[in-house]
Amino acid sequence: MKFKLFINPNSQEIVEATVHRKSDFSIQLEQFVLSNGNSNIIPAYDDKDLIMLNLETIMMFTIIENKLFAICNNKQYHIRKRLYQIEEILPTNFWRINKSTIINRFYIHEFKETKTSGVNVIMKNGLSDYVSRRCFSKIRKELN
Repeated sequence: MKFKLFINPNSQEIVEATVHRKSDFSIQLEQFVLSNGNSNIIPAYDDKDLIMLNLETIMMFTIIENKLFAICNNKQYHIRKRLYQIEEILPTNFWRINKSTIINRFYIHEFKETKTSGVNVIMKNGLSDYVSRRCFSKIRKELN
């Protein structure tokens, strides 16, 4: 297999692949290239398979064992980007709640105060995570 990349700022972007036959890989590559311009879809991995996740179905992005995962209901999908890179492309309904988690505000069940005067967020699927004071003040301003 050969790979060539030509960078010309004056020309239109074209991704061209020449294959012997259509395969799972070529289908996944086509889906990836075609969805890259769509801001509502993000590439993720279910084990080794590339799938496209719709942002509306994602409850949260969180870091587990130094890897970024998107959580949809109770299923985890690996995202091969950094959290700050994902944060830059997300719509305004996603809120950062601490250094390692971004949540979709449409899946919030409630905010609950802890015994140590902190705040936890509880999602509709039962998952919970702490909200840092700095992030909670930003969220409170947005809610008011």
